[in-house]
Amino acid sequence: MTDFDQLLEQIAAEAEAEGPAGRAHLEALRDRFDLAVQIIDRRRERQMTQQQLAEASGLHQSMVSRIEQGVANPTVRTLSALARALDARLMLSGRRG
Repeated sequence: MTDFDQLLEQIAAEAEAEGPAGRAHLEALRDRFDLAVQIIDRRRERQMTQQQLAEASGLHQSMVSRIEQGVANPTVRTLSALARALDARLMLSGRRG
């Protein structure tokens, strides 16, 4: 097990110990991380830089960076612009186990 895996386990244990609020916060973080990974993966598949994605979507590069870092709270309009620029579509899917 890597140090990162241990850190993730520790975070999950702490969230569990905090009860429902801690679990909800952890789920929100996971959702942001999942979204960021999907955007990064799709951008790389299309061999685009953050700057190129920003220009294609009409966003600032700093916003793309913040979304990919999971620190921004993008609107549906922003996500739609990114999806169009990435030749992708927004959709909800079931949670992964």
